[in-house]
Amino acid sequence: MHGTITAVDDALACLRTSASRIDSLSGRQEEVLHLLALDLSNQEVADRLGITERTVKAHVAALMDRLGVDSRLRLAMVALYHRMADCPCGQWS
Repeated sequence: MHGTITAVDDALACLRTSASRIDSLSGRQEEVLHLLALDLSNQEVADRLGITERTVKAHVAALMDRLGVDSRLRLAMVALYHRMADCPCGQWS
């Protein structure tokens, strides 16, 4: 059980570190990150933002690099963690 708690604590620390870097993103990168957190595909993100899927892929790669994560799932987790941390008393708007 102690190992599980340690693993969860480590995962939360990684999320916290990555989420702290969100403030350094460009406005467009934040938009892409938000849409990834909604589980949209690259094409859906492109359609929403009026950009090409290739540009979305470039943003996703840049986001992974900037936030220090290795998957779209982790990008979404970072976005959700950041959003949760911004909400008073854990209330989602």
